[in-house]
Amino acid sequence: MTKNSLNALKKQIFKRLKLFIISITLIFVCANNIFAQNIEEKKEEEKKENKAWDSVKGRSLFGINFAPTLYAGIFNLMVDKVKLSVDNFGTTANLKNYAFGLGFSYDFAPLNFMSVGLDIGFSIGEIKSGEDRLSFYTIPWSLNVKFFVFKKAPFGFFLSPRIGGTAVSMKSYGPNMTAKGFNGFYSQGGFYLSFELGWRIQLFPKRGADWPVQVGIDISLFDIGYYVAPWTSAMTSTQEFASLKQFEKFLNMRLLLLPRLGITLRF
Repeated sequence: MTKNSLNALKKQIFKRLKLFIISITLIFVCANNIFAQNIEEKKEEEKKENKAWDSVKGRSLFGINFAPTLYAGIFNLMVDKVKLSVDNFGTTANLKNYAFGLGFSYDFAPLNFMSVGLDIGFSIGEIKSGEDRLSFYTIPWSLNVKFFVFKKAPFGFFLSPRIGGTAVSMKSYGPNMTAKGFNGFYSQGGFYLSFELGWRIQLFPKRGADWPVQVGIDISLFDIGYYVAPWTSAMTSTQEFASLKQFEKFLNMRLLLLPRLGITLRF
């Protein structure tokens, strides 16, 4: 191989090596751009997903209300005050009674100033003396809309119009109850329109801001309204409550103080 042919071969090899390096470089740059573009697209998709999640995160609430126990006790005392225990029980010695109740609620905040929700609960109670006893239960329910002021939903001061009803059942057992002819009564619950005023207080607003579940306290000052489909007609039609017939219009008024005393979990 002559010197000239060797130089020509070297130039050809160098030229091909240079072309190879340029090709590899172009392929690397293109691949890097495509990879970077895919990463950016994935980031944008993740941002959209996170934004969509943030739009519903923290808008659902589950609550437990302890006020039904308070009103079960008041109902128990009211039954005792109309002297059912004295008139129907053979003796008032060793008279025992109890009352218990709970309420549950679910709320969803579709907007930053309002939430919509469902409340349902129960209460039970009993007055007992010897073999004679008088028991009752109630099932309150309502649909509501809460409008929040001074702070975004679902925490803060709220005004809440609502519709609902309260089923009531009272039954008697024992020889003296049977002899007196008192069998109790049952009401399907009627139908009321009311207005509630209260607030929901967020616990640990700073420390718990990033917690997956946030805790709050539910307090309402009053719930005022009227049973447009009365629940008392079944009660006042019985002999024991016939004397209350003249007060039926007032009995169908709904005025509850502190109707909501509970906790709520936001998730």
